[in-house]
Amino acid sequence: MKYLINTLLILSLAFTILSCKVANKPGANDNLIWKSLPNQLLTKDEIKTEINEKIEIVKKFLEDEGLAGILLTQVRNVNWITAGAANIQIVLNKDVGAASLLIMKDGSKYVICNGSEAGRLMDETLGELGYQLKVYNWYESNPVKDVRGDIIKEIAGKGKVGSDIGFPGTVLVSDKFKPLRFSLLDTEIMRYCWLGKQATESVEEVCRRLKPGMDEFEIEAMAAAELRSRGILPTVLLMAVDERIFNYRHALPGGAKLKKYAMVNIVAEKWGMPIAVTRFVHFGPLPEELENKLKQTAIVNAKYEAATVPGKDCAEIFEECKTWYAEAGFEGEWQKHHQGGATGYDDREYVIYPGIKQVVQERQAFAWNPTITGAKVEDTIIAFKDHIEVVTNTGNWPMIIVELNGKKYPQPAILIKDPNTGEVINQEDIIIK
Repeated sequence: MKYLINTLLILSLAFTILSCKVANKPGANDNLIWKSLPNQLLTKDEIKTEINEKIEIVKKFLEDEGLAGILLTQVRNVNWITAGAANIQIVLNKDVGAASLLIMKDGSKYVICNGSEAGRLMDETLGELGYQLKVYNWYESNPVKDVRGDIIKEIAGKGKVGSDIGFPGTVLVSDKFKPLRFSLLDTEIMRYCWLGKQATESVEEVCRRLKPGMDEFEIEAMAAAELRSRGILPTVLLMAVDERIFNYRHALPGGAKLKKYAMVNIVAEKWGMPIAVTRFVHFGPLPEELENKLKQTAIVNAKYEAATVPGKDCAEIFEECKTWYAEAGFEGEWQKHHQGGATGYDDREYVIYPGIKQVVQERQAFAWNPTITGAKVEDTIIAFKDHIEVVTNTGNWPMIIVELNGKKYPQPAILIKDPNTGEVINQEDIIIK
């Protein structure tokens, strides 16, 4: 008996040691907390080259607008001008940062901030990027007295300084400045394509893990965790199941439990660059009505993509979409949800509407999101002269291939899972000519 007990103790100890070794072995388990992906894809030289090109763009803007300098405090503009290297966003739901960057027409650059931000920003990014520090005490910026205006005047003298927010001693020029972000540079496209793939893989991974009985809050938590594990910040989390998908176009999680049909819709960003993507899962064969709606929505989205050509008036695209819905057999559905629009450094730089005064730019990012009740197609693309690039296509998802004018436009289908086993059912791509 004693021999048996000792043998069992030895076996138990050996199993524990072996389990620890396997658990600690790299790649043994998928880490849902942190996947150790790169924080920056570019070399320091590539970052500086991108920034220098943007500084020249800014200097031309200043010349055209008769400004001596521009003060950038919006988080998105700081992300843009620093190639995503500097982060001034302390409060994650605010687009006004905790520091300001002042760029003068002569190319000199300043960071204006209080002592709480100064060390981190100068030590880790802005010092190396050539910014000069202008620091003030945290209590010197308040409704009674704001010394930041004095700092700007000290630098600019009598010169007029523009700003992207209402700021002491500046002129608001945010609407005029924003289009500078629209056309992406080569290095921005490199980051954006990487990010699009990572964000979409996150969504598709969550879809593959879904099971009947999960509620919308759990699905939301899964999506947020998967994105954060890759260093990506979710800014929109729309999760819905079954009837709520049909009842609500913007379905924030409400706690309903999954029976057959689930939607995972996110916008998420890194380096200030947001990606929009939506995917669906269905347990068991698709009902005929839903299958038809999905196909027709895919055709509408393909027509959006085909129309996203540099030089095209966005107001013209808006008018054309009415015909696309009618041809799909769902006239007027465009009225029930906004159709999306330009993205790149804001969830939507703009959405299209009647008479919009915007034109598709070369190398501009777009996220269209047509819907027909119960179905939606949403990907993020970049418009080039002769083609579009879908940055949210992982190559690992069932597709609907829509052919228009001799070109193929792959659209995401609905992932079908076995309702009993939960296993993904192999699906052939659907071809629509």
